[in-house]
Amino acid sequence: MEVNASQNDKDYIAAINWKKIEEYVNNGGGTKAPTKYAHNVYKDETHSATSTIKEEVLIINPSDVPGAIYFMPTPKSPHGCDVDPSGEYIVGSGKLAAELTVHSFSKMLKAIDEKKFDGDAYGIPILQYEATLAGAVKQPGLGPLHTEFDGKGNAYTTFFISSEVVKWKLGTWEVIDRKPVFYSVGHLMIPGGNSRKPFGKYLVAMNKITKDRYLPTGPEVTQSAQLFDISGDKMEMLLDFPTIGEPHYAAGIPANLIVPKSKKIYKLEENKHPYATKSEAAAKVVRKGNEVHVYMTMIRSHFAPDNIEGIQVGDKVYFHVTNLEQDYDVPHGFAVIGAQTSELLIMPGQTETNIWEPKQVGVWPFYCTDFCSALHQEMQGYIRVSPKGSNVPLTYTLDGDAVDAE
Repeated sequence: MEVNASQNDKDYIAAINWKKIEEYVNNGGGTKAPTKYAHNVYKDETHSATSTIKEEVLIINPSDVPGAIYFMPTPKSPHGCDVDPSGEYIVGSGKLAAELTVHSFSKMLKAIDEKKFDGDAYGIPILQYEATLAGAVKQPGLGPLHTEFDGKGNAYTTFFISSEVVKWKLGTWEVIDRKPVFYSVGHLMIPGGNSRKPFGKYLVAMNKITKDRYLPTGPEVTQSAQLFDISGDKMEMLLDFPTIGEPHYAAGIPANLIVPKSKKIYKLEENKHPYATKSEAAAKVVRKGNEVHVYMTMIRSHFAPDNIEGIQVGDKVYFHVTNLEQDYDVPHGFAVIGAQTSELLIMPGQTETNIWEPKQVGVWPFYCTDFCSALHQEMQGYIRVSPKGSNVPLTYTLDGDAVDAE
């Protein structure tokens, strides 16, 4: 597979005119093929998603839409394809190439107009390599993957094999600076660095291999990342820090664009979940055959109801749990032994549902799984499960007072 994928001197970057394809589809183009997939839509108001099973998909054959797709030859086995803030330069990072290839958007359009083609592949025209070439960065490093930009005419490319970030100049293609990273960097992130207006002050290198950066505390250690100041001519490392999982694509913007618009209060009246319980007084337990619906609330630091009796083996118990907190950063968790999901994490003002099917007689605890206050460990309750067919009535307690279920 790898040999076949890397055997050509040049592979392709596909330039797609999505407006032509949109026009084609709007005019009834395309072929529908049978398939089955779930189309999921999440609603903030209900804190839940609906799934619609689709049974066909629209397929567009590029050869049926002339002018929609063109191939730009790029050495060799390109990985990242990144466009600078002006939209003029297209950086094709050939993983096995000795140079870093940069295409010109305006030259590409000119080549299309002048039909400067070198045959076709799969019915798609191949543009002449020299006709789209803007320039190449000579001896940039080994294994280029991704490039972002600082908005000051500079580009920054990661090199997986040589484990470095290289700064180079758009237009002149000269290497300005290079800094080692530890190790095998993949993606990088400059705030706004893949947009038309980068902020251009910091760069984060997201590395795939750690090895000697941290103590060898087990068979695997966390991945590492490095934060650089790129405001000057030379990159300066500010911080070496761990990350979780294989660090991949990321985006960033200055905090002052987020803080003034951050939501601080999550109003209960905005909760449109069909099973929301918006006060402790409204909490209840309802039996419908072998289904039991528990309309529960949580607030620092107790549940309502907090003790439930009359659940039977074989019942299907729905916990509809509403977090009555409205201040941000006060989530609560919910877990009960034997549930098919490990826990619910319920944000302020939201409602989530957990399904529990008790298999054994006994007294089963439920509890908050997210530290919420000094009384967090007190935030728990109990469910008494009786044998199937038992005559134990369905009851629950609210603030210590027993209540008969509906």
